[in-house]
Amino acid sequence: MATSPEHDRLTALGAAWLRRNGFGVVCTELSCFGSRERPDVLGFRSSCSAVIEVKVSRSDFFADKKKPERVMGGLGVYRFYLCPEGLIHPDELPPRWCLLYANGRTIKVVVKPLGNLWPSVPGLDAGCSTSAGEWGQYQHAPDEQAERRALYSIARRLSAK
Repeated sequence: MATSPEHDRLTALGAAWLRRNGFGVVCTELSCFGSRERPDVLGFRSSCSAVIEVKVSRSDFFADKKKPERVMGGLGVYRFYLCPEGLIHPDELPPRWCLLYANGRTIKVVVKPLGNLWPSVPGLDAGCSTSAGEWGQYQHAPDEQAERRALYSIARRLSAK
């Protein structure tokens, strides 16, 4: 699917933002076998994953909210929308989604748990802390098979270089 220059710019900003937040494995526009989902930005830490969906139009945002992986499964323990400032309002977000605004070359966090803990989902990781504060309110139970496929796809591409 073709993207606009603005979408590409925000995707690069989102990837850089995840890296600054400790996600050591970050990819953009990943397609992999067995998954219909194609996240704009996907990042992994040792404890969790995060996905950023870039939206440059309201119609794209509302269409995205209807995707089946937005309701159940899908990629990302933590999920973000990144858009130009004011395009999406916090009260329009699906449950447990976070919101980032792009303004020039900077990203402003609009909705996200406080702190930089980024815990994994309780029950999926035996070593997970149960004192995650408000982070639990923003967690999703990702499709583990889809995440494994994504990680394999990233590793395969890196090993081919």
